[in-house]
Amino acid sequence: MSSLFSFWLELRIILITFFIVLIVLPILAMLMLTNFGFQAVSDKLVSVNPKTHTVEIHNLNGTITMITGDMVWPVSGVVTLEFGQPDPPYQPLHTGIDIANPVGKQGDPIHPFMKGTVIYSGEDLSGYGKHVIIDHGHNITSLYGHMSALNTKVGATVNTNNVIGYEGETGNATGPHVHFQINVYGIPVNPRTFLTGNP
Repeated sequence: MSSLFSFWLELRIILITFFIVLIVLPILAMLMLTNFGFQAVSDKLVSVNPKTHTVEIHNLNGTITMITGDMVWPVSGVVTLEFGQPDPPYQPLHTGIDIANPVGKQGDPIHPFMKGTVIYSGEDLSGYGKHVIIDHGHNITSLYGHMSALNTKVGATVNTNNVIGYEGETGNATGPHVHFQINVYGIPVNPRTFLTGNP
């Protein structure tokens, strides 16, 4: 009888070890590697020239495009989640920056971070709720998610003083904020590369 008990105990230890080594550790390693890789890819696509302090887009063919013009934070508030941080259980890596205001500030106006053309204004099942996507040229787009209301239409040319919508909590959101994301070649990059200071 004691040998049967010992067998089941050893089998449980083997199964638990198997689960940890083959399931849990690879997932943790992938998350750590992806987090490092996420920022590394961002740094390869976009950087700030240390001499001129201009933003540079590193094109896929090896050339560099300098980005000039007014760039502003889309809304004022507190950053509650940075680019690349894990956001369990919603996503393993955050593709933008979440900017929130104190409770009661829902509805603050949102502005484009730089001049561009609206290519999407609506609501779908992506989790961003009501959101706007703007094309800024040079393969740069920006996304503003979780709006309470939209204030622009597809095809509109907008600049940093236009209101494109209002802060909210539509879609997958736990409170009023804006999810601010910048993509280069469709790949999320750190918005802080384009903007200085805090919102």
